[in-house]
Amino acid sequence: MEIFFIVVSILYFLIHIVLFRGLRKSFSLNILPGTVYPKVSVIVAARNEEDNILKCIESLAEINYPEELLEIILVNDKSDDRTFEIMKNSERLHPSFKVINSHKNESPNLKGKANAIDNAVDISTGDIILMTDADCTVNPEWVKNTVRYYIPGTGMVCGFTLMNDRKSLFSVLQSADWLYLLSLASSSAGLNSILSCIGNNLSFSKEAYRFTGGYKLIKFSVTEDLALMRKINSGKNFRVSFPVDKNCLVYTNPCRSIQEVFSQKRRWFRGGTGINFLGYITGAELYLMNFLLVSGLFFLNLKLYLFLICIKIISELILLHKPVKEFGLTSFYFYYPLFMIYFAFTGLLLPWTFLAGSKIKWKGRKF
Repeated sequence: MEIFFIVVSILYFLIHIVLFRGLRKSFSLNILPGTVYPKVSVIVAARNEEDNILKCIESLAEINYPEELLEIILVNDKSDDRTFEIMKNSERLHPSFKVINSHKNESPNLKGKANAIDNAVDISTGDIILMTDADCTVNPEWVKNTVRYYIPGTGMVCGFTLMNDRKSLFSVLQSADWLYLLSLASSSAGLNSILSCIGNNLSFSKEAYRFTGGYKLIKFSVTEDLALMRKINSGKNFRVSFPVDKNCLVYTNPCRSIQEVFSQKRRWFRGGTGINFLGYITGAELYLMNFLLVSGLFFLNLKLYLFLICIKIISELILLHKPVKEFGLTSFYFYYPLFMIYFAFTGLLLPWTFLAGSKIKWKGRKF
């Protein structure tokens, strides 16, 4: 057992060294000149978001981009609250806003949010599509800085999202969780073996969307953003970039309970099946190292346990120190010991939650 976990820990360290090399590439991506502005469509699909959509709209209205090159499409995804009414009010106030209701499409692959987004893409006029969610806020330079990464050959640009509430410990831990997971994703993109993305800060060229057939030709997934990323990345025609750029950052509301966290992670876990080889190796290593953290004292002597945990800490901080600096999150180091425990327990328990049922509940829908 000791030899096994020594090997696991060394491999964990080596994987993070390799991932760090990929992250450095994501930090140094080529960009277009600041004066090149393509036509852009921002899409927000919302379902029963009356408590959140107004803040999102207010942040979208502050986007700093040439007015004639920007349109914002709000899609009401079959809400039964005041979401559509709030959207329509914004359309009257802001000429760049368009508001539509999602409608059924002939493709059996188009369900839920994927259908709503496809409806918006069909009427969009932008060459680049940016997406965020109704419970998110964007900074005024979000569009301008994201589109700069669309050098020739780029089909998709992914972005980082963090929690907008940094006051409660629970939200801070969720933000640290997202920071680490998205750093892994950005690192893997730098290695041309991208693992994941997040749909509340995602963009793609309409050329890439049309070339791949879009959501109409993608088998339905509870993580429609990840499915689209995989489709665009599956050929040799387009690259997927994942820059680490504070000016492309989006903020979202944290989950309100641990049950909601597990519901979110169950959806990610289900959608993440079929991941590439790097993903399986990284996932297995994460699970084993979290198991070591939680239970290693029961089968290892204290000195060896502490030594292996030090390897774990060093490995993760090697990867995280540059994103922490970029996003101005130095307080992360203070919360890091608690984050390790939070991340370990949620990661270890997640696969077992499927024993209680395989259905995924999200935004009032079951999948």
